[in-house]
Amino acid sequence: MARPKVFISHVSNETQLAQILKRHLAKDFLNFFDIFVSSDGKTIKAGSKWLEKLGQALEEAQIEIILCSKESVGQPWVNFEAGAGWIRGIQVIPICHSGLKPDELPVPLSMLQAVNANQSNGLQSLYEAIAETYGMQAPMADFEAIAAEIRELENKYKQAAQALERIEHPRILCAASEQYSQIGFDLDVAVLERAFPQQVIIERKLTAKLLRDLLTDERFDIVHLVLAVDYDNGDLIFSPIDPATHKSVTTKVDKMSADGFAALIGESQTRLVFLATCNALFLAVEVARVANMIATNKEITGEAAAEWEECFYDLLAKGCSLYKAYDLTKLQISTPMRLIHLKDIAFAYELKRS
Repeated sequence: MARPKVFISHVSNETQLAQILKRHLAKDFLNFFDIFVSSDGKTIKAGSKWLEKLGQALEEAQIEIILCSKESVGQPWVNFEAGAGWIRGIQVIPICHSGLKPDELPVPLSMLQAVNANQSNGLQSLYEAIAETYGMQAPMADFEAIAAEIRELENKYKQAAQALERIEHPRILCAASEQYSQIGFDLDVAVLERAFPQQVIIERKLTAKLLRDLLTDERFDIVHLVLAVDYDNGDLIFSPIDPATHKSVTTKVDKMSADGFAALIGESQTRLVFLATCNALFLAVEVARVANMIATNKEITGEAAAEWEECFYDLLAKGCSLYKAYDLTKLQISTPMRLIHLKDIAFAYELKRS
């Protein structure tokens, strides 16, 4: 008879915390249930189909634990897994750590009863919730010792975050398809050239082949694109589209798949992709595996995008970290741009600007 399952949802750089929880839950609950942690090297065996195994685990789990930090709650995959548990009606428990408090969780996670990972009473509440789900007595455990172990790990996370990578004079690709280069693209170019003089490569007639060549032959720290994106699958579209239907007007469509683009971004070692067009979050999910990405799932004008970009890139050029520049810009400008986190980084340009 198959054992009950607990699913721990987490981003890749929080694997150690997931493993700590798995180890203590397994020991204290006497291996009563299987604990699914996708990145531990044991839960999913070598050669298995990763996405298929993950979907199966979500389908079979009776409890889902979501590890929540300021970085992870912005990740689309964590929110997807949380949503899958919510839809199934199983017990979903957010575990806050590394400075994120339960009252700071975004919707829909804020609608769930969350606990603090580094506090003994929070861990005790977690154990009690799990025990109640399975109709058993919560085991006795040294919750303060577990909390102390988690606090020690949080300090390591904090130290790693403080050792922020900094790129001086970043190389930037600012490119648009021929159609989009005639629709406000000059605003994007002006913003980037003011913030990072002499560091911007401009392409006004971008094609799939040209983008492929650029990203395999050269290294760009920031890629800023203005072109159409397929709303349904995130494909980049370089050929002309009908603005009303958002469909290509040519028989042969020049396009690049979302996962193909993500692979090229990884090849170029790009740290930030900025897509200054509408409804691009499908693409963002793919890119977020290899780089930070800023995009929107709303309809916005070129002028609104440029206003947001001007504030954001100016803060980046002054040395603000990517995450801080984004947070400050979001508070100043209402344009609904979203940052899909991978890893914080700082870009700076020391030349004095007039």
